[in-house]
Amino acid sequence: MQTSRGVRGLSYTVVTPANHYPSRLPPWGDASVVKLVTPRMAPSRIGQYLVSLPAGAATARPVEPGWETFLYALEGEATVLTEGDALDLPAGGFAYVPVDHGYDVAAGEHPARLVIVKRRYEPFPGLEAPQALSGHRDDEPFADTDVPGFRRRELLPTADPAFDFNMSLLAFDAGVGLDKVEIHDEEHGLYMTAGGGTYLLEDRQLEVQAGDFIYMAPYCPQSFVAGDEPSEYLLYKDVWRDGF
Repeated sequence: MQTSRGVRGLSYTVVTPANHYPSRLPPWGDASVVKLVTPRMAPSRIGQYLVSLPAGAATARPVEPGWETFLYALEGEATVLTEGDALDLPAGGFAYVPVDHGYDVAAGEHPARLVIVKRRYEPFPGLEAPQALSGHRDDEPFADTDVPGFRRRELLPTADPAFDFNMSLLAFDAGVGLDKVEIHDEEHGLYMTAGGGTYLLEDRQLEVQAGDFIYMAPYCPQSFVAGDEPSEYLLYKDVWRDGF
């Protein structure tokens, strides 16, 4: 009998590597695309994908403008070409492509695996849309929080209301967790990049490991405690907008 750690609750979904079903999308040609979440799973307003590019492979055609996109390199090395800019994505590198830019992605000498977040930009009167940016997780150190052993690294500017979402890396020492059960309006797309632990989702305590993905809808009760080794996850959260 087959078993699975993958779970779908009323306000969350856990997708493990054993649950992956590779799909294809026109811009990516024959590259494997795992659709971790899309708006087909209401109330999600994002698409989050795990894309695997073979060495030397590139998008089969440009990704058209009309969506803002965040790309994070898990493995290998890739390059994002957008509006004449070449944004390098070694492992740990990231790039933000604004809503009015199309782009191409090409892998280097080794296969590349990318986490990609796609969403419609929500403009706000008087604010110009953000421009393209890129960086690496090691460009600056993780910042301490009020919880000893819990640190975070913001990959997009958190103080700029032109951005309508954040991407963060949250790191926990072994046995350390969040200091509360959170219930809030923001939705999350969470990809476990290292370690593992226990995630409280609604009223269930669920084991999570590196490579797992969690979608949390608005107002999903949630909390996390790392297991017996340091743990980390990449977290999407919508910000600076009220959801109307």
